[in-house]
Amino acid sequence: SCKELHGGPSSLQLPPLLLRSGTSPLQMNFLSLQSFLDGVPSQAVEPPRPAAGVQAETPAFAPRSFRLPAVVSVRKSTSKGCAVVLLRDIDVLERSVQQRVAVVDRVCVEVKRHSRKERDVPEDSGETTPTTACSSREASPAGSPDGAVGGVFVAWGHRVERRMPVSEEGLEAYFNGLVDAPVPPNLVPQPPFQELLQRFPLSSRGPVALNMMPKQDLADAAQLLESPHADQELIKALWQAKDTLDSLWAKPPPPMGRNLCQRVARDQLFPHSGKEGREGREHENRAGEKLAELAAAAGLLEGLPRGASFLDLCGGPGAWSQCLLARRDLALRGFGFTLRSSAGGAQDWQAEEKDDWYPELLAQPNWQALWGADGTGDLLKPGNLEHCAGRLWKAGGAFLCVADGGFSDQAIPANLLELYFYRLLLAELLMAASCLQPGGRFICKLYSAYSSHTAGLLLLAARLFESVAVVKPKSSRVAGPERYLVAFGFHGQTAEAAGITAALTCSHRQGGGAGVLQLPLLSPVVPPEALAAEEEFMQGLRSMANGLCKRQTLALTSILERAELLEEVALEAAAHSAAASPAPQPEPWKAEASPAPGRQSDDRDLRRRERRGRQARGGPRAQERRDQAERASAQAWGNQRPQRGAGRQQRRQAGAEKGVVQDAGAAKGKWGKQKGSSARNEGFLLDLGEQEAKIER
Repeated sequence: SCKELHGGPSSLQLPPLLLRSGTSPLQMNFLSLQSFLDGVPSQAVEPPRPAAGVQAETPAFAPRSFRLPAVVSVRKSTSKGCAVVLLRDIDVLERSVQQRVAVVDRVCVEVKRHSRKERDVPEDSGETTPTTACSSREASPAGSPDGAVGGVFVAWGHRVERRMPVSEEGLEAYFNGLVDAPVPPNLVPQPPFQELLQRFPLSSRGPVALNMMPKQDLADAAQLLESPHADQELIKALWQAKDTLDSLWAKPPPPMGRNLCQRVARDQLFPHSGKEGREGREHENRAGEKLAELAAAAGLLEGLPRGASFLDLCGGPGAWSQCLLARRDLALRGFGFTLRSSAGGAQDWQAEEKDDWYPELLAQPNWQALWGADGTGDLLKPGNLEHCAGRLWKAGGAFLCVADGGFSDQAIPANLLELYFYRLLLAELLMAASCLQPGGRFICKLYSAYSSHTAGLLLLAARLFESVAVVKPKSSRVAGPERYLVAFGFHGQTAEAAGITAALTCSHRQGGGAGVLQLPLLSPVVPPEALAAEEEFMQGLRSMANGLCKRQTLALTSILERAELLEEVALEAAAHSAAASPAPQPEPWKAEASPAPGRQSDDRDLRRRERRGRQARGGPRAQERRDQAERASAQAWGNQRPQRGAGRQQRRQAGAEKGVVQDAGAAKGKWGKQKGSSARNEGFLLDLGEQEAKIER
């Protein structure tokens, strides 16, 4: 009939999906044949006429080309919230890796290139959602099973998985829908500036006046906006950029996990900023990486006396101590002073257990932990600083003091971190002036330096040391206010140093050991008029404050724009995939055997329900299920009878065989495999929705 209607040859080359092993031509239903004939050229369409002088060739019969889906397999780990997707389409692979963010099942997921070796790539198993097998060798490149050209690693996290699971079917449909999807512009990230270490030297030429009678001061935004050296408009622009970026976190779903776009945007624009967990890293955490970068850039360990002592101040869990002790050629001796996680009252500054010293560090014979007079390790408590300095001088003093103190208390008002950090920065500078040997070195973390309070401490550091600079490492988060004070060549206990130490001690004692939330700010150690008189120092300070403020604002704005672009592209890709790969409609019998809410069905569930259907044939509901399947099949037969074009003889035969209907459990199973003497006729009575779904797969 195909030859008579369409002029094709008598030997038809059917698509591989239709000619399965064990499937006879009689078991092929009319829908499969009709779907196949849709691709055969019809005589009603006039073929293109050949050019003049060219002999027209007789058009040969060419069936519709069959294109395999992009996905080979999907393997998901529910406990970790991730999956590995093997792909046979190189364009889909490269576009997914370049896009980095996708929205699957209304959840933001991160997509990276799967870098495991080929023998380690998971094969199809009970946990894998298999797709259509690659039966055409032309679609399988040499050496790649099932035509897989690579894979992607998709991650969304176990916390998100518990709240909103991502299904294997959703992953498969998403990546299959990316075939021939338009590639949006601007996928390649364009950083606003180059990632480089920033260094701003500070210097002072003369002694400065000191405030020996400090008192409590008000910690509010006016202390920063009325800065004598920082541009007020730049500070406001920075705060506006931070508020806009914070609003992205507060935006409710869908999609779930929208903050992933912000993190990916930061990693794409600034790959070295705040990077932790890189391959081949030598230190326990990112703090060790920053100290190593500072030491290499500033020459921190160059010329360090062999066997010298160092103090790791507020340095738990000890990455900086490990970095220094790793230099075995220097044979350094270390001391550590940090806040205990179990110490302090409800109003005190609380530390977390993750900040306790590393056990392997405590076991080092050349390293010792100090806890102060009260054993809490709280640098703000009265007597602890003096106790620690006395212990160090009994050991000969320290040649190097490194301080990485900080906190992330959620109760601190927005944009006021610098003011709440003031008392800790003052205590760290006082500790360095109290324990360092002449010629000693000091490295200390600080935050934005817009207020006259922080500026006064930096000026005192310039008076205590020979060389002072504010440095922002490349590994420090470019969108954060973090920076480091690097001071070399301590002058020792001179008359000026003694006066500065006395002024710092007065302010330190004025705090009375209160927590930073109770007493965040004191009046500046250096009066504002004395600070303004230091023109050379103020020039360097102004360059540092405004330069890093502009850089941080530009970084925040770029991250926000990139995050919005990634979210928009991910949503568009999800919409295109949904349109290209619509979800299959459930069959009548699947409504009864649907999984429990929140549970994702997979191949094991299908096989399990199939076995239950076969086992239930003799049960009390077996006849009811068979009646439902018979009515559904009879209705489908009646709806499709005009399109099938069957003759009167076939309709009478189908009516006679209507009572022989495959069981609902067996109907979900293997297509075309029938039991009993009625196997030749049951193939016509299978539900059409199941037929279409299987043909598409």
